[in-house]
Amino acid sequence: MKSFGKPLAAHGIELSTPKIKTYRRTIKTPCGRFGQRDAPAYYCSATRTIYWPVSADDGNEAYTFARLGYLGLVAHEFGHHMQAASGMLREYSQRSFTAKNRSQRYQLSRRLELQAQCFEGIFLTTSARSIGLSSNDRYQLRVWHSYTGDEDPPAGRKPDHGSSAAQIRWLNRGLDSQDFGRCNTWTASKKSVK
Repeated sequence: MKSFGKPLAAHGIELSTPKIKTYRRTIKTPCGRFGQRDAPAYYCSATRTIYWPVSADDGNEAYTFARLGYLGLVAHEFGHHMQAASGMLREYSQRSFTAKNRSQRYQLSRRLELQAQCFEGIFLTTSARSIGLSSNDRYQLRVWHSYTGDEDPPAGRKPDHGSSAAQIRWLNRGLDSQDFGRCNTWTASKKSVK
């Protein structure tokens, strides 16, 4: 909130503090049922809540590999909160609803997720001094995201978050620019959000 509240207010976007709800096994929300094996965290705009499973990382998500993995994950989910506050999440939902096919819906999802990835990078750089962001942390985050792309196991993974290369590229864009305008995945080429 300290990092993003004022810059967004300057553009007429009111940002509220999201709630955080932890759960074990599964939780039923207005956005659906979330389970611990599906994703490491979720954001639900209907409740303006980040849902966080309390189990330990079993190695499948590997976000504990990076010293700032948990922080990066929270920053990513907070990025979805910013998308909700700005109206982007509502626009995404409308476009997804009217998409002609699954391929178009996946592409929209990747644009949404990769933008949150870029926002994560902005947060990490903006708070670099207070979190002690080092070149080694940046390296660890890149390595972590080299295992989180749509091309990685499990085989049933949907192409809805972007390849590892795209995730790293958009994370670096946020880390290097600290500019929300550079996170515009909505006008980016299809190739850059693959």
